[in-house]
Amino acid sequence: MAQQNRQTLKSYFETGDKPTEDEFADLIDSFVNRLEDDYVENLPNASTSQRGIVQQASSSEVNSATNNNKYVTPLGVKNSIENFAPVTSVNGKTGEVILNIDESTSRGTVNQGIAKFYSTNNSQNYIHIRLPYKINSDSKMYYVKASGYEYYGHDIIDVIWVGYCYAGNGEIINDKTVVNNSNTITAGQYAGSDNHVYLWFKPSRTYYVTFKLDFMRVGNGTFLNDGDIQIIQDPNAAL
Repeated sequence: MAQQNRQTLKSYFETGDKPTEDEFADLIDSFVNRLEDDYVENLPNASTSQRGIVQQASSSEVNSATNNNKYVTPLGVKNSIENFAPVTSVNGKTGEVILNIDESTSRGTVNQGIAKFYSTNNSQNYIHIRLPYKINSDSKMYYVKASGYEYYGHDIIDVIWVGYCYAGNGEIINDKTVVNNSNTITAGQYAGSDNHVYLWFKPSRTYYVTFKLDFMRVGNGTFLNDGDIQIIQDPNAAL
């Protein structure tokens, strides 16, 4: 006695046939008693609420999208997405659609607070920010933003520096410095005597000056982290 498929069970009862005791036993063993045997009450998050035995969709059913009443394996889901969910247009524009352009490079990512500064020294020093790039060996772009509080001048520190340390010419090119929300702070950038790129700004006084530096990877620049940037107080306008 054993469970049999539907076609075999039907053959026991064809016209003129008399089922044997064993064949009746096969029929009983093959019948799903829904009051006693395990069965699926519903399929959560599926496209059907049909009760009964759960069946797996075949590859052909997955590829033809005719598998609404059967479950799909993770591999089947992957194949279905590849067949039916490719992006072919964006905002009505068709053609080659590229998503997550160059995402592995971290370009456009901001590393916040890679350097922090606080001083109780009451001076008129310049604040110099030395980047790891050198004009005689590196060709790297950069974006640096300083944010903080200049207590003595009751002012906001909000400075952005961008530029290109270009070894081909041995200089900083395509650079710009912007001071926002301040009438007293001045700022700029230069190549130091050690060939490093320096950013600078000058508060009215350094007493209780507090700020942080955020770095964004742009263009062909590298991704800087804690310890890559040095902050220096000095009375000289350039180092």
